[in-house]
Amino acid sequence: MRQGRGRRLPPRDVATIQRLLADTDMTVSEIVQRLGLSKAVILSINRRFGIRIYQGRSAWFVNQDWKLPKVG
Repeated sequence: MRQGRGRRLPPRDVATIQRLLADTDMTVSEIVQRLGLSKAVILSINRRFGIRIYQGRSAWFVNQDWKLPKVG
């Protein structure tokens, strides 16, 4: 795992997670493996920004009202 408890992710990492959640069919587990972060981090970002809406364990869809913010 790259991040320790209580550390903030850099904005670019948050944007990468947002993009993967919104623009790919990757599962949370696949995103975890790709980025080397914990599942809790990925799910926390999803909850915070409301990117994916889950309906059961494997059924989800991207929230159509969500837009990727610009990283400056």
